Amino acid sequence: MSDDKVNINWNYSGKADFLLGTGSTNAEQILGWVTGLIGASLYGYLYLTHALNWAWWQYILAGFLAFDVVGGVVANSLNSCKRFYHTGAKSDEPQYTAFFKNHLAFSALHVHTLLIAILFGATNYFYGIFWYVFLMAGTIIIINTPLYLKRPAAFLAISFALLLNIYVIFPIQGFEWLVPALMIKILYGHLVKEEPYRPSAEKSTL
Repeated sequence: MSDDKVNINWNYSGKADFLLGTGSTNAEQILGWVTGLIGASLYGYLYLTHALNWAWWQYILAGFLAFDVVGGVVANSLNSCKRFYHTGAKSDEPQYTAFFKNHLAFSALHVHTLLIAILFGATNYFYGIFWYVFLMAGTIIIINTPLYLKRPAAFLAISFALLLNIYVIFPIQGFEWLVPALMIKILYGHLVKEEPYRPSAEKSTL
């Protein structure tokens, strides 16, 4: 059993950080940024190996989406993000902070499957619309689920999405990873409220 001393702390201060959560530690920042860069670098590799019949701009867009979603899987599960997104907007934060802290609005901004369906999937509108509706329906259900059931409800939806992505709604080439990662990022990482731990004072620089 780990002997690390941590505290549950819902307080934060500083400039609003919508990517990693205000007040993230150095370790949390490294985890978030490195994971995003790993996701983006996948498309650098695919470009260099000519693995996909895409135009150069498609690789760039795909790399940006991978940075956002793959990095977001880790970033949204950080204690700093849990703390930031599950507390109300502060008076010294920009007015639009409240919009991004609205869980339904935050989820609605993730139109990734719609973009991919239009720009990569030979206008496969069914794929884009189905997964966007799935994401929004899952969001609404989890928001309205009692706190003690939110985590299992999120993983139920994620498991269902995994099965559909493999066996029913076949993924668009080059984005086989997208639906599972997107559902984990939003339905678990962003929506499930969990205690935000913070290192004890002697380890606060980590």
